[in-house]
Amino acid sequence: MSIGLFVEGPSDKDTIPKLIRKLFDTPPRIIPRTIHRGEMFKSEKVKPYVEALLKQHQDVEKIIICADSECTDPGEIWEEVSKVERELNEMGLPVVPRYAVVVHALEGWLAADSEAVRQVLGRGAEVCIEQNLEETCRPAELLEDIFAQHGKSFLKTRDAPLLAEHVNPGEIARHSSSFRRFCQLVKDA
Repeated sequence: MSIGLFVEGPSDKDTIPKLIRKLFDTPPRIIPRTIHRGEMFKSEKVKPYVEALLKQHQDVEKIIICADSECTDPGEIWEEVSKVERELNEMGLPVVPRYAVVVHALEGWLAADSEAVRQVLGRGAEVCIEQNLEETCRPAELLEDIFAQHGKSFLKTRDAPLLAEHVNPGEIARHSSSFRRFCQLVKDA
C-alpha cells in the first residue's frame, strides 16, 4: 500500500511521514507533496494535485491532506475541509483525499512527548510541558522557548524531523485528540 500525503511546507513534508511510519509494523510507502495552504481549501485547486499524484503513482490507495488549524477554531477548519472533501468526492476521483486537521500545528504534536524533546535537547535537559498543547495556538514558539532555555535554537526544518524520530506516537495520542484522529485516518483501511 502507498499513501499520498499533502502537507503545507518542507518541515511537515520531512516530519509527518516519519510519524506515519511509526504507526505500522510494516510501514507503507509514503509519497509526500506540498500544497500551498491557500489552495488546500479549494477543491478545484486540490484536484489537479491529486490527479498528478495518481498519474505518477498508480499504487496509491489513500491520500491524506494535513491542514494546520493555525490559531483558528478547529471546528471551523473541520467545516471547511468537510465541504472540500464532499466536493472532491463528487468529482469522481479514483482515490478521494481525506483531511486531517492538525491542531494547531505539527509542533504541538511533537511537543506532546516531553521525553522526545528531552532526548533531542541532550543530556541533563529537564522538560516538563504541562499545558494542553491543543490550546497552544503557536506551539513552535513554545518549542523555541524550551530550546532557548537549554541554550539551543529551534529550527523547524532541522528539529521537527529529529523530534519525529524520537517521539512515541502513543504518548502524543495520549495528549492530542487531533493526533488520535490522524492515526485513525492513516490506519483506516
